[in-house]
Amino acid sequence: MSASKSICSAAILTVASFFLTEDIAAIERPSYEVIEEIGDIEIRKYESHIVAQTLVQGSFEKVGNAGFRRLAGYIFGDNQDGQKIAMTAPVSLRKDVRPAVDQYWVSFSMPSEYVLNDLAKPLDSRIELVIVASKHVAALRYKGNWSEKKFREHESALLANLNKAVDWEMHGSVLWARYNPPFIPGFMRTNEVAIEVVRRAKISD
Repeated sequence: MSASKSICSAAILTVASFFLTEDIAAIERPSYEVIEEIGDIEIRKYESHIVAQTLVQGSFEKVGNAGFRRLAGYIFGDNQDGQKIAMTAPVSLRKDVRPAVDQYWVSFSMPSEYVLNDLAKPLDSRIELVIVASKHVAALRYKGNWSEKKFREHESALLANLNKAVDWEMHGSVLWARYNPPFIPGFMRTNEVAIEVVRRAKISD
């Protein structure tokens, strides 16, 4: 077994061990402020933060595991300095905007204690570290399994509600966020669908 595969396998076991022995809520999540509620949707303001992300080609239900393994390997030492970085939640999935290509960005947020220069360079060239600017996001939380059908149902609900919102317009593609490990029963899993929004320009009289 290669060193990279050994690190990846150890990373998966370490993540599973953490979830089995610690309070899941103790894992750091990106902080945000809820500034408005539209039915079950929250309009949130996120501050700038760093993500590690990788582009994975394949179907919606298959790319998540491949992306997770790459990124887990990175944070558990598969990087130039052998640096260990704490696990965060959620694991996010977003379709690449380029047409006619079935591929998705899978991402982890980096812990808030880091600035970009603190983070070791990934050994896997398919992983990149990106600073995400402060932004507003519309999010809809739901419980349930990780099927594409479940995602599409809530994506439709999110977009339908936002189409009625007079103050906000959508930008980019919908992001899917998973907050739990796979051994948590489907009906207990916390998930979100979310999309960036900006305030509509007001038309003066």
